[in-house]
Amino acid sequence: MDIFTFPDKAAGGFGYAYIMMALLFIAVNITLYKLKKADKKAKEEVAKIEAEMAKHEAASKQSVSHR
Repeated sequence: MDIFTFPDKAAGGFGYAYIMMALLFIAVNITLYKLKKADKKAKEEVAKIEAEMAKHEAASKQSVSHR
């Protein structure tokens, strides 16, 4: 039985297809949530590093101009 092909309603075990589909959707939902969370965290880390680099560059320019 394929995941996308449903068995005949007259045949027994028709509910297993819906159970498999529900479990598949739950797994996809959890995976997408974790990927979105990781992407958001990575973007925040990049922004934090860029801000620190800009701060460091500004401080180094000020120290050079004071000499």
